[in-house]
Amino acid sequence: MNIFHPQRQTHRASSTRLLIYFILLASLGIMRLQNHNVTVDKPPPSSHIAHIRVANSTSVVANKTAMKFSIPPIDSLIHPKNGKIIGDISWLLDFAIIGFPKSGTTFMKDYLNQSNETYVYEREFCMKQPSDVPNLVRHYHDAHLKLQQSLKDNYKKINFGLKCPGVLYRKHDLNIYRKYFPRTRLIIGLRHPVSWFESFYNYQSYRNVSLPPTNQLIGRCGPDTDPKVCTDRARFHAALARLGKTSMDTEDEISLLFGLRYEKFETKIIENSKQGGNDDIDHRRLAEKSTQKDGIPNDIFLYEVRQVTTEASKQIPMDLRKYLRVNTDFPDIFPFKQNKTRTINICEHDHDAVRALLVEHGTDAADWIRDYFVNSPSVNLASPESFYGFLDDWKLDPCLVK
Repeated sequence: MNIFHPQRQTHRASSTRLLIYFILLASLGIMRLQNHNVTVDKPPPSSHIAHIRVANSTSVVANKTAMKFSIPPIDSLIHPKNGKIIGDISWLLDFAIIGFPKSGTTFMKDYLNQSNETYVYEREFCMKQPSDVPNLVRHYHDAHLKLQQSLKDNYKKINFGLKCPGVLYRKHDLNIYRKYFPRTRLIIGLRHPVSWFESFYNYQSYRNVSLPPTNQLIGRCGPDTDPKVCTDRARFHAALARLGKTSMDTEDEISLLFGLRYEKFETKIIENSKQGGNDDIDHRRLAEKSTQKDGIPNDIFLYEVRQVTTEASKQIPMDLRKYLRVNTDFPDIFPFKQNKTRTINICEHDHDAVRALLVEHGTDAADWIRDYFVNSPSVNLASPESFYGFLDDWKLDPCLVK
C-alpha cells in the first residue's frame, strides 16, 4: 500500500503524524460519542480508610527516598467562583487503569486495592470532557485529606489511582491527561481481538443492549450498529497509536495501522486538502494543531489479560511494584475463571466472517506492538516473555487451535 508518495513526503512530513492521529480518531468512531457523563464515587468514609497503614508511595523502591509533600487548599486548585482549574493538580492522580473494556480493568482495580500503598475508587471515574476535571479534583483532594490526616512527617504516603476503561476510544480524555496529568502512570490491558469481541458483545447483551447479528457489526461503529461493539474497536493498535509513542513516519507502520481498507479514505483526505476542499478533516488546518502532535508524555504499563487470568505469576506483581514505585510486595496472582452467561459463542459458524477479520486485526496489532510500540522507552511490559507469548496467539483463530 502506497499511501504517502515520495514526492509528497518532504513537504508533508511535519503534519503526517497529526493527520494519522485524526484519521485514527475517525476510524475508531471517536467523533460520534456523545455521552459525556462522569461516573464517580463519593469520597471514602472515614470508617473505610481507618485501617489503611502508611507507606511511602512516592519513594523509589531501591533507596526508599521520599519527596516532601503537603496538601494545598482546594481554593488554590479550583477557582471558587467559576470552577476553572487554576493550580497544579498533577499530584492528585498517581496512576490510572485505562485499558480496553473487558480486558481486566476490574481485576486490576481490585488487585491494586489489596495494597496499603495504593488506592483506587471502587467505581469508574472518567474524565470524558474538560468539565469533568473539577469533579475529580474535589473528590481526590478530599480523599487525600482523609487518607493523610493521621500521617506524620508531611509526606505523601499512598498512590491514588482510578479506573476508566475506553479512554483510548474517546476524543477528550487524552487531552486531559496531557494537560493536567502528564506524570500519571497509565496501566493498559489488552486482549485477543476474538475473545474481546465475544466478551464485549455478551456483556452488552447482559446489560439488555439490543445488538444485531455479529455480521452486521463488521467495520466501524456507526448509527446502524451498536455505538460500542464493532470489529474496528478491536483494532487496538490504532487506538494505542493515539498515545504518540511511535514515529508513524514509515510506510510499513502506516500499513499496519490502517490496512488496505483505509487507503481510499486517507487518499481522499490528502487530495481534498491539496485542492482546498471542505472535508471534515482538513490537512492544512491539522498541521496548525501542534498540541496533538507529540502524543502524551505518560509512562505506560502494558499487560495481556491472560497474564492475570490463566497463569500464576510472581513476576507481574514485581513489575507492578517497580512501575508504581511502592515499597511493599503485591500479593501473588493466581489463575481464575469467570463463568458468565453467553449470548453468543464466537466459535460457531455463524461468526466465521467476524472471526476472520478479527484475526487479521490481531495480526496487524501484534506486529505493530512488537515492532514499534514497545520500542518506546516509556512503554513497560508485564513479564515480557509471557506477554510476547500471548501476543503471538493473536495471529491465530482461537476457535481453530486445539
